Amino acid sequence: MISEAWARHAAFVLRCSGAATLSYMLANAIGLPHPVWAAMSGVIVGQEKLDETRSATVGRLFGTVVGVAVAVTIGSLLGPLHADVVVQMGLAVAVAAVIARRYPMLRVCMWTCPIVFLSSDAATPLAVVGFQRGAEVLLGGVVGALLHGASEMVISAVVTPEPEKPEPLKTRATSPPIHDD
Repeated sequence: MISEAWARHAAFVLRCSGAATLSYMLANAIGLPHPVWAAMSGVIVGQEKLDETRSATVGRLFGTVVGVAVAVTIGSLLGPLHADVVVQMGLAVAVAAVIARRYPMLRVCMWTCPIVFLSSDAATPLAVVGFQRGAEVLLGGVVGALLHGASEMVISAVVTPEPEKPEPLKTRATSPPIHDD
């Protein structure tokens, strides 16, 4: 019989390692240029409980989409004006911070902006870079969430619930009456 605590410990370790490895391998296999973001995202979404992982995954995925959209929009507006990348990044993070302040679940949008700007190069349009970073993060997040769901199914299949132990009967202690003679 495998204890649930041990199974959860092993599942956490295996799914974190598996999410990083599998996300990296998949991103690399489909030709994404920075598979490190897939590996990191696969690990970041994993939480202790499945509903927490779902929530983290949804926030990470939507926040990433918002961050990419903000970075690409700001870059497209300020790039033709020859604004320095630091100015573009700063303004994009400011806009993302306004969004994150209103919608805390999307906080990842704030650090998505610098990732997009700082991983770009002159040969690749910013929209393509944004798409690539978004794809890497989305891939890793989905892999991490799927592995958590699979690990929960495995745990429920291999862990034998311990039978509930009946509470011991409480006996009343009887003590001799106290006399104050």
